[in-house]
Amino acid sequence: MSGMAQTKEGAMKVAASKAGVSLEEYQRRITTGEKWCTNCRAWHLADAFGIDRTRWDGLVPSCRESKGRRARENYTARPRPEPGRSFVPARDGDSKQARRRVNYFVEAGLMPHPNTLPCVDCGHVWQAGGRRHEYDHHLGYNAAHHEDVEAVCTSCHHARERARSGAASLA
Repeated sequence: MSGMAQTKEGAMKVAASKAGVSLEEYQRRITTGEKWCTNCRAWHLADAFGIDRTRWDGLVPSCRESKGRRARENYTARPRPEPGRSFVPARDGDSKQARRRVNYFVEAGLMPHPNTLPCVDCGHVWQAGGRRHEYDHHLGYNAAHHEDVEAVCTSCHHARERARSGAASLA
């Protein structure tokens, strides 16, 4: 038999031929609450199958056990990053990603908040209402240096930026 069944009776004929039994034998098994699994090629009780309302019998064609077995056989574990690290590999020159990565580490408690550290340039210690401290990507935004940062106050950070832009315009 070939083609797709157009009626319930046609679907049963196709299913019976795939199960290798007569239509009468197939109907007898169906009425006793059994169903043929297309994966493991065996008869099971209907409650061993998931629900699929689009099919003529309202059940998935393969039993849960064989679907699970096949899923376990085909599963390949992905290496997981160490705790607190991102799944996304660092991209060269992506300043937004580098800043977001550092912010994530601060939020996750893997890096201290820059306000809790003194400025590396001038030694300024943060006080409420005063200059805040920021992390500076002093080695640039290459992928290897996304996490290489120094805590500096806003004044020193602006001075560093001016020095970098001045050095870039001279080059």
